[in-house]
Amino acid sequence: MPVLPVRDTMLDTPLRSEARLKRTLIVSLVVGVLALLMLVAPVWAGNLDNVIRSEYPNRILTLRHSYGGDRLHLYGDGTLVGDAPPGTWTTDSQVEVRDASLNGSMMVIRGRRIFEVYDSKSKQFVDALSLVPTFPEKWQKDIEKTLRKRQVEIQIEMPPTPDPKEIPETLHAVFLAPGEPAGRIAPAFYRDFYATGGGGSKRAELPAGVVRLTSVGSNAGDIKAPHATSSPDPDYSEEARLIKYGGTAIISLIVDTSGSVRDPQIIAPLGVGLDDKAISTVSHWKFDPATKDGHPVAVEISVEVAFRIQ
Repeated sequence: MPVLPVRDTMLDTPLRSEARLKRTLIVSLVVGVLALLMLVAPVWAGNLDNVIRSEYPNRILTLRHSYGGDRLHLYGDGTLVGDAPPGTWTTDSQVEVRDASLNGSMMVIRGRRIFEVYDSKSKQFVDALSLVPTFPEKWQKDIEKTLRKRQVEIQIEMPPTPDPKEIPETLHAVFLAPGEPAGRIAPAFYRDFYATGGGGSKRAELPAGVVRLTSVGSNAGDIKAPHATSSPDPDYSEEARLIKYGGTAIISLIVDTSGSVRDPQIIAPLGVGLDDKAISTVSHWKFDPATKDGHPVAVEISVEVAFRIQ
């Protein structure tokens, strides 16, 4: 009868136990990592809404560049991929987020574009939707429908495998960061409006050598005020026409020694694209310059530009 080999269980058992322990530790580590990824992924990748809700509690985003259109495709630094029509600060910069997701390396944000109008009581721009009850009752339903249907989809390219910390960084590159002053990215003609806290009666400061006159036709000492020789009315913005909105904007401007307009600044705005129309038109007005002792001098004046719904 053959003799069977006898296993040395006293030596083999510790080796097998050590191997089993290593395998168990590796499996536990892998399971733990997968579980962690499953917890993190919905917060950062699967549910961009949570990130936006944390960074922007009111769910309102302000684009650093005011592009028009109902679909925008941007790189992570906010520059355009392809083309988009130019927009205005008060019709195309703010978006109220409806939903957002991170699909692979593409951040997709959908929402309503906000028409901003100036509220003289709060001295700030507000969502025109909040003022619908102040319009004549016969217009309210149509105006609300117009405001709500202005939807936009914004696609933002991310790296192939974005790091979680890159998501808020990208949001801040494309949109105004939380706590960042709006005046930092607003058009130049709003510079003094934001510098004075909104609703100021005059610009923040005057360039050297420029004299302030309170209005066209007034005198400061022996200075003869400038006289407008060409002052056409501005066009209405399409956005303001859609919601039947009007009013009077006040602009501070410098009339130089040649009678040309320099550095026009919005002092009392209207919003919904009307400020842009007013600035564009007033910039091309022509004057007989102000004079002192018969010599042309540069002066600062304020002018009113009215928009009336016909």
